[in-house]
Amino acid sequence: MKIAFLFGAGAEIGYGFPSGDKFALDMFRFDASSSKKRFKDMRDQVDLTTDYASRWLPDDFRDKNISSFGKTVFQNIIKDTMTHNRDSIIKRINQFDDIARKEAKLMADMEERVDIDLMFRELLNREVANIRMTQSIKFIDEFRQGNDLFNSSYYSALLMVYKKKDLLTREQRTELRKVLLSILQLYIGALGESLTQKINDGLFVKKDEDFDFFDDIGEIIQLDYSSSGLTGLEYLLDKYDTDTSSNGGKCILFARRIMESIYATALDYKSLIDANWHYLYSPASDWAKFCKICIFLLTAREYIVQIAEQVTPETKYGYYHSLKEAMDKGLFKVVAVATTNYNRFIEKILHRKVSFLNGSTETWYDPYLNRIEEFDEKSNSMMETTEKHILVPLMFTQSGTKPMTSIEMLNIYVDMYKKWKKADKIVVVGFGFGPDDEHINGIIRTLIDLDDKVIDIVTIESGETDDNLVTDYAKKLKVAKSKNISVIQVNETGKTSAGKMWTELISTKRG
Repeated sequence: MKIAFLFGAGAEIGYGFPSGDKFALDMFRFDASSSKKRFKDMRDQVDLTTDYASRWLPDDFRDKNISSFGKTVFQNIIKDTMTHNRDSIIKRINQFDDIARKEAKLMADMEERVDIDLMFRELLNREVANIRMTQSIKFIDEFRQGNDLFNSSYYSALLMVYKKKDLLTREQRTELRKVLLSILQLYIGALGESLTQKINDGLFVKKDEDFDFFDDIGEIIQLDYSSSGLTGLEYLLDKYDTDTSSNGGKCILFARRIMESIYATALDYKSLIDANWHYLYSPASDWAKFCKICIFLLTAREYIVQIAEQVTPETKYGYYHSLKEAMDKGLFKVVAVATTNYNRFIEKILHRKVSFLNGSTETWYDPYLNRIEEFDEKSNSMMETTEKHILVPLMFTQSGTKPMTSIEMLNIYVDMYKKWKKADKIVVVGFGFGPDDEHINGIIRTLIDLDDKVIDIVTIESGETDDNLVTDYAKKLKVAKSKNISVIQVNETGKTSAGKMWTELISTKRG
């Protein structure tokens, strides 16, 4: 059987890489100083006598200040997060107990073996499951959807700890207040955004269309985004250490981890890229913004590279290893492998060429030439040119549309589609089919509906039935032939509930 593969971010979590959610928070915490230095080095190596220097870059560009994104961009991130992710924020916070139980389990697995339920029992002299604040605290009717938070046992328990002033030190109580308030502000912000959107989109129950000036009424009600999660984001971005030797310390760490999990899922950092990518093409008129997006991309690359250096594929077992083992056994023939991830150690494990559909840490982009090539670290230039330009790592191509028009990227997609079309089936591992992935979703949609290809989706066990998951994936992909989609649910080791490795199933399922 001939099989083609697509790997997403979920395929690398087992190797120690952060999920796509946590990526944003970690990246904004990352020190950008070395990325600024690399940018300066590229700037200083530009030949002043070239057209590139004279016409593309501003006058005296070597003497101009350079800067990176600072805290001023956070308000825009929160605004875009509220605008685009308000429903998912509400849904996420309404699942507070699920998030809390997951974090409690992770803390139980820490070296300190923190038992969260025991901690609350000792602090409050009551079982967590027997704590609810829903009778004591309620939102106004317009926000009644938010009352689910006060029906959460763990949020209620944290409120109870805060209420009893003698349970924590003054510093711990201040920290807990910040966390509880930040979660509440983010929640109210999302509820408020939903309400304001509803009001602004439908101010009139009825209106006479002949009064055309009604169409000129803009957004009457607007949210104050500075009070809707910004302080919480700034709080999370500060480095934080806590002593877990006391119940108070354990409580603070637990609350902060829940808050981080909520924010990590909600943050819409891609809007920052969307809003600034086009400045890569106008350094002469927008030098400061050009510098910021360049340094942001360099910093993202350095963060990913640093994480990859800490990953030891030789000592960790994941999806790539199980695929390599299946290939060595001859269970099937691999006709193509593609990934939306950025690091390249997948090639070292599989010992074969991989198509990087969203770019990679070792693929660089020249905005001046709209060219994508491998980068020569020694000469600090493209492999096929000796003229030194300011380059950026090619990543986030789902947000930056211009690189998609380069002949190199077009060739990657066309070649991949042709190989996938020749395969008996396509296996997708750890990929979410999100709205930002439409450049890939469209290809898979064509393969399913027009080419009648079978798609196996390997995903972590969720408690949902396979049929329900197939329905969800069919909706995300907007396909007509849902019968061509099948799901393989696995645990963290890549095995099904029956104990079979995912590679065994894809080799026996229909193609």
